[in-house]
Amino acid sequence: RDRLPSGHAARAVCTPLQSNMSILDAYETEVQTLFGDIRNNISTFSTYEADPEKGSSLVRHVEALLVQASDLLKQMEIEVRSQDTSTRAISNQKLTTYKETLKGLRADFARSKDASERHGLFDGTQSGTQRQRLLDANQKLEQHNDLIAGAKRTVAETEDVAMEITQELARNREKIQSARDKTRDFMGMTDNARRLIQSMSRREVQQKIILGFVALVLLTAIGVAIYYSLG
Repeated sequence: RDRLPSGHAARAVCTPLQSNMSILDAYETEVQTLFGDIRNNISTFSTYEADPEKGSSLVRHVEALLVQASDLLKQMEIEVRSQDTSTRAISNQKLTTYKETLKGLRADFARSKDASERHGLFDGTQSGTQRQRLLDANQKLEQHNDLIAGAKRTVAETEDVAMEITQELARNREKIQSARDKTRDFMGMTDNARRLIQSMSRREVQQKIILGFVALVLLTAIGVAIYYSLG
């Protein structure tokens, strides 16, 4: 049996990392290589019009490469989540670009596969109705996969938002506790001031009583002195 074009050899998703490469760098290198293999294989669909068996093998191989690329992006997403906030923003942009590229490759693969199947390139024994049913099923499967991928992205974004909200709530809780402590201190100072004012008021009343008593004594003494002086 003739060999398929280069790039059809099985490829492992994770390769041994060099000492000067991070895990994410290794994943990026591998996913770029997978994307290149997928593009090359999609471009060779038309070369197997006369050999349905090889064409079917090529389809299965491209599907396997797409699965490998999808799994690799999931690993990258896990790795990105473990990064710090500043680095995560840049890595998320790259990850989004890779996901869009994979989505485009899936669309290219579906179009090439559908076009080939419409011409009976990969299964000459199927009737037109059967082929159309398969095409419709494949299209629904692709749409379902896109929905799942979108849901996963939404869940990841929701987790990030929830984490940020939790952190913000923790900061607000600390501010509220600090405000309560300050209010408690202020209330203590107010109580002290109230007691001091009450004490000053009592002293003022006492002083007025004493002054009144002294004035009464003086007036009595003056009256007595006048009485005896006139007598």
